[in-house]
Amino acid sequence: MIRVVVAEDHILVRQGIVKLLEGAGDIEVVGEADNGRAAVTALKAVHPDVLVLDLTMPKLDGLDTLAEIKGMKDRPQVVVLSMHADPGLIRQALQTGALGYVVKQSVADELLAAVRAARQGSMFLSSGVSGLIANNFFGEQERNLLDNLSPREREVVKRVVEGYSAREIAESLRTSVKTVEKQRRDAMRKLEVDNLASLVRVSLELGLVVSRPTHASSQYPA
Repeated sequence: MIRVVVAEDHILVRQGIVKLLEGAGDIEVVGEADNGRAAVTALKAVHPDVLVLDLTMPKLDGLDTLAEIKGMKDRPQVVVLSMHADPGLIRQALQTGALGYVVKQSVADELLAAVRAARQGSMFLSSGVSGLIANNFFGEQERNLLDNLSPREREVVKRVVEGYSAREIAESLRTSVKTVEKQRRDAMRKLEVDNLASLVRVSLELGLVVSRPTHASSQYPA
């Protein structure tokens, strides 16, 4: 049996993943976590073969979790499960030690295949991801500024550009206003902008957002 820990903060999504894995017949879910810090604790307690890891989680996001467990004794193989099919995030995840990357839109068969491949020490990428890797990961293209952002910083920037207030963003991401403000400042520094107008422009140019919807409650200064 392949022993797996599932780290996903949305309980219904996590329950669906657990049901899918345990229904496979050759996989046993030995631990669950709803944030990155809890995932690290679970790994130390149950020593699984594979960690299925969401990138966007509270307390410790997926990339930070990968970095923290990189030198862990008996470290499991890691399959990233993400809604983001973005070359920069894929590159960061693989460089930080993930062996698989599966986008949530194609989770069922591909996740099972990724877990089995990881147990054997083989890489597995979602079908929609492999082409991006070929074009971006091994290329000599200029590093995209988006590569510097964590998954949570990307989410905060998208919501800021869409016009949501810090309080609304904090409620939707289940975190504090103070944390959202810090992530916004950090993201703006990494994107080399110092005001909202520049943040909108850069986000559009880099493809982080396609357009800027109007949301009346925005409280961020221009």
